[in-house]
Amino acid sequence: MTNVLTAYCACVLCCGPNAKGITASGLRPVQGVTVAGPRALPLGTKVAINGHQYILQDRTARRFDGRWDIYFTNHADALRFGKQYTTNLTIIK
Repeated sequence: MTNVLTAYCACVLCCGPNAKGITASGLRPVQGVTVAGPRALPLGTKVAINGHQYILQDRTARRFDGRWDIYFTNHADALRFGKQYTTNLTIIK
């Protein structure tokens, strides 16, 4: 199965006008740890994406449900990541 990967930061461009830098789980996002993902999975789920382990701490916008959104600390890095595709994604639990 091919998965869509995107990136985001905590700015208003990525998270909307009410961005406060807090994830859906109530935690501050951490680069290299935080990923936003499908609503069908519980927050706290661990996932390996291209060999790197993340924790599902946030949700994507409803219109992007099913996509994986990797957190970056700054907007330029998120833009540089862009939109990617992978078949190397495993739900760990």
